[in-house]
Amino acid sequence: MAVSDDPLAETRAWLGKEHPFEGADAVTLSDIRRKLEVYCFDCPLHYDEAVAQAHGYRTVVAPVVITPLWAQQPYWSPGEPSPFAPGLREKNGTGRTDIPNPYPKGLNASSEREFYEPLYPGDRLHGSWKLTDIVEKETGLGRGAFMTTETSIYKSTGELAAIHRTTGFRYYPKADRLEHAKEAPRILATESAEAPPENPPVDWSQQLRFEDVEVGQDVPPYYLWLNYQRIVMSVAADRMFSSIHHNRDQARSGGLDDIIFNTLGYEMVFEITLRRWIGLDGRITKIGPFRMVKNSHPGDTLTCRCQVTETVAEQRLAKLDIRVENPRGEAARGEALVTLPGR
Repeated sequence: MAVSDDPLAETRAWLGKEHPFEGADAVTLSDIRRKLEVYCFDCPLHYDEAVAQAHGYRTVVAPVVITPLWAQQPYWSPGEPSPFAPGLREKNGTGRTDIPNPYPKGLNASSEREFYEPLYPGDRLHGSWKLTDIVEKETGLGRGAFMTTETSIYKSTGELAAIHRTTGFRYYPKADRLEHAKEAPRILATESAEAPPENPPVDWSQQLRFEDVEVGQDVPPYYLWLNYQRIVMSVAADRMFSSIHHNRDQARSGGLDDIIFNTLGYEMVFEITLRRWIGLDGRITKIGPFRMVKNSHPGDTLTCRCQVTETVAEQRLAKLDIRVENPRGEAARGEALVTLPGR
């Protein structure tokens, strides 16, 4: 194929090239609080300094999955032209919109996060990212390409904080999918009469021990009901302002039935489910790889389920299958690694 016939020729030129970045903002208590309130998550490690210190942290610690928030570059800086004008492609918050990309629509498809160091208020982040893979494919949404990036995130003090691998699907929407999206019901989530199941309160004084864990053991499920406000609050807390998460018309122009829950939202659902089980002395070391299977929309109740698939006594480590279901079936599936204290 001639280069001129390959719409991804410019994109392929980016493969393997390292691109450094500096996070725009330091970790703050207010950022952590805004994330917690989306989920009404009451783990004291994230707001009570004395409790965090009693469990081995220097002070209040951030949930691991929001590490990318403080690695983001600004949408705009003084001296730059405005990124908001007719005909300009929207920024998505990742700082990577300058990758040549011929496709008009896109969404995240899968993710993998490894966590190495806790983040505290005042920490600043930097690192580098690279495009590692491009796979062209036809899906139910349309013809396009899966593009994978790998990001290494460091603290300003030099420690590796996390490694993130994310795959996005960029595509031309199918005509029949666009027609289907136009006909999707326009029912507000608040009109749903069915109440979601209650999540029982957690006794954070109780601690799970590695010796209590067995292969095949099920983790208590966690439920999250979505409406428009909650989905918008989620992307606002993550500063991921792609219109598919807050603008119904834009979402449907890409063949989606409605606005969709964001990737970092699923990751937070995984983290909450795991944290409620592993207690305050457990550690989440990896979430993923996981992939999104079905989109979740306003009015959906999400159910997160996890099951222990393997244990490693020498490291007091447990591997789990993790999945989220919505009313239409499985929405996301993957795996996670946690470590636990012994007796």
